[in-house]
Amino acid sequence: MKLRLLLIFLTVSICSNAQTFQEGTNLQAEYSKISQPYFFEAPCYTSWIEGANLLLIGDRPDQNDCDFVFLALHDTTLIGVYKTQEPHYFIFDTEGNSILGKPTAYFQLPLWTLMKSIHIDSSDMKVLKVLDKFYEMTLQDNYLDLNAATLKEFNKYQTNTSLANRHIVLLFYNYLSFIGQAAEGGEQPPPDICLQLIKSLSDACFSLYKKIPVIVRVYRVEALINAGMIDEAREYIKNSLCFYPGSIPLMVYNYKLESDNDMKKRQLVLLKKKYGSHWMVKDL
Repeated sequence: MKLRLLLIFLTVSICSNAQTFQEGTNLQAEYSKISQPYFFEAPCYTSWIEGANLLLIGDRPDQNDCDFVFLALHDTTLIGVYKTQEPHYFIFDTEGNSILGKPTAYFQLPLWTLMKSIHIDSSDMKVLKVLDKFYEMTLQDNYLDLNAATLKEFNKYQTNTSLANRHIVLLFYNYLSFIGQAAEGGEQPPPDICLQLIKSLSDACFSLYKKIPVIVRVYRVEALINAGMIDEAREYIKNSLCFYPGSIPLMVYNYKLESDNDMKKRQLVLLKKKYGSHWMVKDL
């Protein structure tokens, strides 16, 4: 109920001093209405180097008196707005065109902030290997065990700008951060934003590598299920199992969404027999 009330509230415009912020608002046009901007140091919202030393820009000399503040990179490039009064939330320019997207309770560094100087190389497979390690250790393995070495390899993409294909890792990071922060608050993340994030990640992977990593496919299944798109989830699972027939999470979701009771029973017997020690199978 708490999340539902928040989402209803988020659909309402942010209004202050004749300025209105909502999905579709032109960020730069609204900023130009401020006759005297005041700059403040932002909290550390992200560990990505592109998001270091962020600025908050308000229309009053005391930040606490501002109903909202603009979010900007260290060079004053605008990336969104932040509601300063509770409930706090953000609206970001997700496309780099100064048009605001959907409100969200969680910070997300927009992808376009990386794309200006990123090195993209389809022959560099390191990102795929990192995602596969994540999958093996957190989803496919019998126990949730992400070791320090893999986490360190993943985190270096946040600060080492010489690494290729960092945009893939940022999209993955944003999705994990989004659902993780919601889980910490005991909430379900808004399904429309989850679907948008995971679709962007899927599209970026396919565009670069002509394949979608299994961990991305599993998370997309979860996003479809949480959005109530059960038929789409069934179809996507069957397609994904053609590429990853040994994926235990995909087989578990395939079982859960099976509509034929006899088939469902046979699938459960097989899962318990072959993968009975897996953490997802134990919960069936």
